Amino acid sequence: MAVEDGEARARFDHVATEEPLEIRLVLRGQTRTVAVTMRTPGADFELAAGFLYGEGVIKDRDEVRGITYCVDRSVEAEQRYNIVNVELSRDALPDLAPLERHFLTTSACGVCGKANLEALRLRGVPPLSDGPSVSPAIITALPDRLRSEQGIFQSTGGLHAAALFDETGQLLA
Repeated sequence: MAVEDGEARARFDHVATEEPLEIRLVLRGQTRTVAVTMRTPGADFELAAGFLYGEGVIKDRDEVRGITYCVDRSVEAEQRYNIVNVELSRDALPDLAPLERHFLTTSACGVCGKANLEALRLRGVPPLSDGPSVSPAIITALPDRLRSEQGIFQSTGGLHAAALFDETGQLLA
């Protein structure tokens, strides 16, 4: 119900939905669950890869052989699209002890949940090399470009997003 000018009337609203996503690592027949996070379904593979990179589990895209949804018949069919398997192309599973958390994991940038600022410095992620120079005009235009691609946000106001742009402001992903 909506109330406008003192009058109540029925109104339909669009609501963003979320479902859990389990991220698993797969290496030579071994499977380990790394995290469970909430997400709006879609771009699950990118979310899993970005999460693993942000947490320092992988340092380069070459460490990922492939990403698939779960096909394990022991998992209920409706849950298989809520489980992502990330197959690694390395010799051994990485040390997952730094990922152990006893609280909510989010799809945030990786800062949330750290015990202190020093923990951000200890992740072992090398600094980025110098990239292209981008004009301030392009940078300030990016939020509008992203917003134009976020139909769900326009209708619900309930989601946030990330995107990859090139140095000319072209949306890549």
